[in-house]
Amino acid sequence: MDTRIKSSHIQESFQAQHGYWTAELDALLELDPEYVMLYDRLLRVASDRQSLTELQRELIHIAVAAQVTYLNREAIQLHIGRAIELGASDAEIMETLQLASALGTHSMLIGVPIAHEVFQELGIAISVSDDELSSEQQALKERFIADRKYWSPHWDAVLAYTPEYFEAYLDLSSVPWHRNTLEDWFKELIYIAIDVATTHLFTAGIQTHTKKAIEYGASPAQVIDVMTLASTIGSHTVLSGAAVLHKARQG
Repeated sequence: MDTRIKSSHIQESFQAQHGYWTAELDALLELDPEYVMLYDRLLRVASDRQSLTELQRELIHIAVAAQVTYLNREAIQLHIGRAIELGASDAEIMETLQLASALGTHSMLIGVPIAHEVFQELGIAISVSDDELSSEQQALKERFIADRKYWSPHWDAVLAYTPEYFEAYLDLSSVPWHRNTLEDWFKELIYIAIDVATTHLFTAGIQTHTKKAIEYGASPAQVIDVMTLASTIGSHTVLSGAAVLHKARQG
């Protein structure tokens, strides 16, 4: 078969399945058409399983691309465009972004408990105990549990050392939970997506939000498919690199 005809078929098949084609894929197709076919196959796994709708898959892609440890602007633009084509509202996309932005607080969830351990070694730690909470701190903890339906021990040190941050973060991160554009089980899937991304891999968050997603009604298949979607960013190494290589060869 003529290579040009084969390449044309690969592009048509990919675009028909996923709804887009990019300059990066053009470059990769010229350099390695077999890889494009196998990348297409990988992307089809979650869509063929059909545990998530096409729009839900695009929202997961947005969350993974936009979370702060990755911030792939080309992918953000691509998947927001696809989500809009599929009927997503501005509110749904904004809520997805707001949920993904919560990853920033992991600096506190990981950092403050470690700092507390160091303070203990130095003899300058404060008590991290419910018995030592002020009435204001206790009220904040109760409010968090009422809003989110869980409590993680990681938060104990944060609340003890800086209730000011805890309250400010709680107010900001509660925005998507109070507006309820997306269903609670899907919000938890977004948290799983950003925690399981290879640029982050926050084990405690994956465990917490998998449990919450199931409690809210998500299926195991949906949880696994979110992880499948998040894993596909690994091929962005090839896509980006191939585009640079192609340009260098042309230039």
